[in-house]
Amino acid sequence: QYYAFLKSPEGGALEDDKIKILVDESAVKDNIVKAMEELFYKADENDVVMLYFSGHGINGSFLPIDSDGYKNRLTYDELKTILGNSKAKQKVCLADACFSGSLLAMKSAYSQSLNLFYTSLRESAGGTAFLLSSKQEEVSLESQGLRQGLFSHYVIKGLKGAADVNKNKIVTIKELYDYVYQNVKEYSQSAQTPTIAGNYDPNMPVGNVR
Repeated sequence: QYYAFLKSPEGGALEDDKIKILVDESAVKDNIVKAMEELFYKADENDVVMLYFSGHGINGSFLPIDSDGYKNRLTYDELKTILGNSKAKQKVCLADACFSGSLLAMKSAYSQSLNLFYTSLRESAGGTAFLLSSKQEEVSLESQGLRQGLFSHYVIKGLKGAADVNKNKIVTIKELYDYVYQNVKEYSQSAQTPTIAGNYDPNMPVGNVR
């Protein structure tokens, strides 16, 4: 569903060569690292790069499909290194994973409106933002009613416009986080609490509204 969003006008109508989707057996660590390096290192100072991860996590790592919890983990340090080596002005990591909030326990240095969206990207101070589905000690919940993770459901809904509080047709990372935080926490009755980390401009645009 997030892939479909990126292909839509709201998500930037991205071309196929600007997106890499890895699902199930393709989502092994080597493929994830290769895809990130291939796409993120192509980016220049006017670009934004984004990683969306949905799966499992343990303290300090995401777990690709070929990880047993020890081997082939994708550590946050590896991820931050790859993002740090990208020339992109802005970098966003969205993670719908249990215990993804353990990132915060580590030290971190860290189209009607398409033209407006890219102009906002150029004007933003930029940086790196990590929007995570839960706190370190929490699990990330799924709902049969929503047919997907709570976090992913509200991320996509927010990016499509529900998070655009000031109605300026741009969804900023702060607007998205505030919207996702409020709705996930309320829906889960405070069992799941999204978190945000990084060195980023709160006005970093992450979506545009048609």
